[in-house]
Amino acid sequence: MFMLSAAAALVVFFLSGLFLSGGASSASEFSVAGRRASAGGVSGIILGSLIGGASTVGTAQMAYQWGVSAAWFSLGCAAACLVLGVWFAAPLRSARLVTLPQFLEGHFGGRTALLVAISTASGSFLSLVAQYLSGVALMRSIFPVSNTAASLAIGALVLAFVFGGGITSLSRLGAAKMVFLYSVMLMCVGAAALDGWTPSAIASSLPPFPFFHPFPRGAGTDLGSFASLLTGIICGQIYIQAIYSASSDDTARKGCLVSAALTAPMGALGVWIGLSLRAAGVEIEPSQALPFFIGEYFHPLIGGLLWSGIMITILGTAVGGVIGVSTNLVQDVLLKTKFAAGFDDARVLSAGRLAVLAVVFAGSAAACASHGALILQWSYLGMGLRAAGILWLLFAAVFRPGGLSHAWGLAAGAGGLAGAAGGAFLWKGLDPLFPGLALSGVIVLAGLACGRRLPGGIRSPEAR
Repeated sequence: MFMLSAAAALVVFFLSGLFLSGGASSASEFSVAGRRASAGGVSGIILGSLIGGASTVGTAQMAYQWGVSAAWFSLGCAAACLVLGVWFAAPLRSARLVTLPQFLEGHFGGRTALLVAISTASGSFLSLVAQYLSGVALMRSIFPVSNTAASLAIGALVLAFVFGGGITSLSRLGAAKMVFLYSVMLMCVGAAALDGWTPSAIASSLPPFPFFHPFPRGAGTDLGSFASLLTGIICGQIYIQAIYSASSDDTARKGCLVSAALTAPMGALGVWIGLSLRAAGVEIEPSQALPFFIGEYFHPLIGGLLWSGIMITILGTAVGGVIGVSTNLVQDVLLKTKFAAGFDDARVLSAGRLAVLAVVFAGSAAACASHGALILQWSYLGMGLRAAGILWLLFAAVFRPGGLSHAWGLAAGAGGLAGAAGGAFLWKGLDPLFPGLALSGVIVLAGLACGRRLPGGIRSPEAR
């Protein structure tokens, strides 16, 4: 009954995606919702992309292995949304662009923009793979399918929702899935508490280390996880795209702040579930912590529906990743080539949908090759990659426009990536994000001190 209930829910989701996603009639509608999104719409895009497999399946997995330090994921996400809302939403939205590289191009030139596009697209793709891995783990927990079959099935489900409506579909899906996801996670926590696994009971059943230590993997690693989320979201294309979708600067700000308020509690719920299983002495593969809990504590009919709810949240986040990567590929790579010279709006829209198709199935292929990987590690790696060479450039563009020359901007972006790559090999146990940010930050400060001021400000594609 559990399997039948879950399968029926997925079929309904697939058909709903085909029917409700809607066909975007322009490239602007597909990528930035026609710049008409309300605060709820902006929050739906952000949360639809942010809260998914890593926040649920991944957090429960890491809590089962390491304890409360798994909460660093959701805390980093909440802090990032807060920073976006307070400092970046208004200046970014006012530019009326589509991508983060376009914003930075107006300040640091085309070569820096291309470097940023490659960095943010690569990092976003790694985070996308984390969602695929979450979905594969969840699907294989109840269906007798291979890793390849599960990966392809997830790709098909994602494609059903994103191909027609683009980011507008994500906004609708994000709002709906947050209501459902909170319901699912609260029901799971309630079941654990009724079974006797209250916070005090869990604390008395498990050793302080590693389960109640803030840095069980080392301060460098765990704080690096927090920092990678904080910085990676600020520099993430889909979250910037959500801001560009807003109908006004104030709407963009409010959407980010609502997202911050709803993100942090989700991590605490996932930690509770993972620790409950650990305290109970359950021996399972860590990635199966949340699926196992649902199957163990609920009637098969209810459990199947709850399972499908978790799967739908994972798929929604994957949709956000697909939109972000495909937008970077089209806007920052394809449209810069001679091949795309003279593309009208219809061709840009078609290119966007073809890019979506390519990214979806590339994600399926990567998930097949990465079976068994720690889900949150993919998320942290993706966040760190897109932040190391971008964060200080974004700060400079927003708070010191015109203060950093193109040459210094390019050097800072390349230096950040080089520092992160070097850190991965030279500083074992230290998150490579830190040396990347450190080197990029030094170059930016040097550039601000030595470089001449350049005219700041950029105009949107519509205004040019």
